[in-house]
Amino acid sequence: MATVIAHDEWVRRAHLIGEKALPEVAEAEKTGCFSLALRDFVHQLEMHKALRPVQYGGSGVGAFTFSEIVRTVANYNASAAWLVYFVILHEQWVAYLDEEGRQEVYASDGLVGDIFMPLGQVEYVEGGVRLTGQWSFGSGVLWDEWMGLGAIVEVPGEDPQPCLVNVNKKDFKVIKDWNPFGLRGTGSHSVKVDDVFVPWRHVLPVLKAKNKAEPVGGHYSDEPIFKAPFMAFFCLGFPAISTGIAQRVASDLKTRMEGRQRILYSMKESESPIAQRNLAEVLVKLDALEAMNKRYVDQLEEWIAADTPLVEEAEKNKMGAWRSHISKEASDLAFHAMNLLGASATGSGDPLETAARDAFMVYIHLGQIYEDNMMSYGRTQFGLSGHPLL
Repeated sequence: MATVIAHDEWVRRAHLIGEKALPEVAEAEKTGCFSLALRDFVHQLEMHKALRPVQYGGSGVGAFTFSEIVRTVANYNASAAWLVYFVILHEQWVAYLDEEGRQEVYASDGLVGDIFMPLGQVEYVEGGVRLTGQWSFGSGVLWDEWMGLGAIVEVPGEDPQPCLVNVNKKDFKVIKDWNPFGLRGTGSHSVKVDDVFVPWRHVLPVLKAKNKAEPVGGHYSDEPIFKAPFMAFFCLGFPAISTGIAQRVASDLKTRMEGRQRILYSMKESESPIAQRNLAEVLVKLDALEAMNKRYVDQLEEWIAADTPLVEEAEKNKMGAWRSHISKEASDLAFHAMNLLGASATGSGDPLETAARDAFMVYIHLGQIYEDNMMSYGRTQFGLSGHPLL
């Protein structure tokens, strides 16, 4: 059992990662992923053990520490924060695997990724399934030892449902097709698997974890990840990244305004009443973003303290609406800041230009779709299911 690492030390390590990632941003934007050297540094700092249960050598951090790690790295670069978020996050679902499966993954000490979309085809065989398929958007796959890949599976004793079928890197092929608008450094390439055997101990019924808060076999330790709603905890990195981007944008905007000369008005930008008003508006919008992100984390911490892994549907959907709102506002703020600085901020690779593209990509992520999450939350306010087909 490892020594549990304190909050301040985790945040210090997050700063170290951000500082190491920053000189790599231009190259990561071009190649489509941060380097394996950064991966090794992240691993050396044991970021992947932050959420891991203490009994398996982790620190079992709560929502606040987890969120602060991700937000801190996002102050430097959103793609780096995305990778660190997923390095930490994906050990959450490993803790819900069968006891033998989770021990095997944790003992390997490799990084874990996943793609939730249930696109895989399975053949049932003795002791497990044979998996075939291709999945897109495998964030961080070039860093990962394991990938949980989505498929509809009828696990013994459970109803057919979306599952994560965990495959080792020796059994999957990475298709390097990641060439997006933003978050370019995340290396979110496609993954292909062809008729690979996966034992039941490496198959996670997602609805069992999400809707019943039960690990396979029912064994779990006294850890924060088991004491709050699964998806609300799982998704806390999205508003943290968006908030971190917005903080960086506001800081950069102020610095550049202070050093900018308004030729037309023969004055410094900082002397312009228009600029002063515009900066104030950005800062107030940032205050609101930070407050909502804090409220999201505080709600998770309240559930953890009360050991409340299952909540009413309206509460679950409210968290989704909050996440979407934060991401939308952060994206709007980033593009607005670029607009305030004009052409000087639009060059490819300019920190504000990169931040705006990254913020937009967080906003449109499948789990963040604004219209869907607002509709789902709104439906629950009228006593309906949050899912439009139920």
